[in-house]
Amino acid sequence: MKAKALAALKSFYHYLKRSPLSPVLKRIYEFLVLCEYRLCCMVWRLRAEKETAEAKRSVVENITFIYKSFERQGMAKRLYRSIQRYYPGARVIICDDSREPLKMDGPQIIYLPFNSGLGAGMKALLAAVETPYTMRMDDDELLTPLSAISEQLAFLRLHENVDLCGVQAMPCRITKPELLAKEYSRFTMSGTGRKPIVPLGTRMDERHIVMGKVANVFLARTDSLRKLGYDENIRMIDHHEFFFRAMGVLTCVTDEKAFVFHYHNRFDSHYAQYRGDTKGDSAYIRMKHAAKKYN
Repeated sequence: MKAKALAALKSFYHYLKRSPLSPVLKRIYEFLVLCEYRLCCMVWRLRAEKETAEAKRSVVENITFIYKSFERQGMAKRLYRSIQRYYPGARVIICDDSREPLKMDGPQIIYLPFNSGLGAGMKALLAAVETPYTMRMDDDELLTPLSAISEQLAFLRLHENVDLCGVQAMPCRITKPELLAKEYSRFTMSGTGRKPIVPLGTRMDERHIVMGKVANVFLARTDSLRKLGYDENIRMIDHHEFFFRAMGVLTCVTDEKAFVFHYHNRFDSHYAQYRGDTKGDSAYIRMKHAAKKYN
């Protein structure tokens, strides 16, 4: 009975996405999600340790925030404002391949042809970074009082054998980032045939654990990212493929406690038609890693 009810709700949801009500529902959904975010930030602020002026200055001086923008200009602008709210003056580079180019003051913007894809965008972004550390994000994320970017920077400086430090991408209704971090522990990347430089599951301190794969929001050494690079032939589903290649090349950890707010509009049918077009990527990745067990 429960399965039938869930199936009926799912069917109704897909009907609404395709209905004339979709544009209205899109605005309502976004309004509610952002209200949720602001309320949660008030609670999270009570739990967070206040970053010192020196810690914030270190982020601004040493980190470039990069992210890809595609057909979601409002989200791209909102993330930029979020970064500046927490780290005023921080370097931000956005790569945009929307049909109508992103226009805004403040960040450096790299323009690519329409729908060039994530791989090409990330490759262009990484080439433009001039700081020793790079913070990789997506346009459907926002910083929170518990993102702890300065703590990740301090951790990487203290642990020279670690290349990349992930944080969780968490919707407000998930109250324990540790649960999201635990989900990634199942990705051992054993199909690569390569062993991790530091054994998976190694606890580096009370917050950071070595992982084969972390959320697609992380602070990394810029030189380490360039060592691995991005595949411009992958238009959309680059996340797992990136960490599959990273096994045995980079040492990645995740911070169980830190997180950004992750949201996307479930009624944005225009964006969804491109986000769901992954057949070409899947075929290319299978061919690229045909000699290995891509798991």
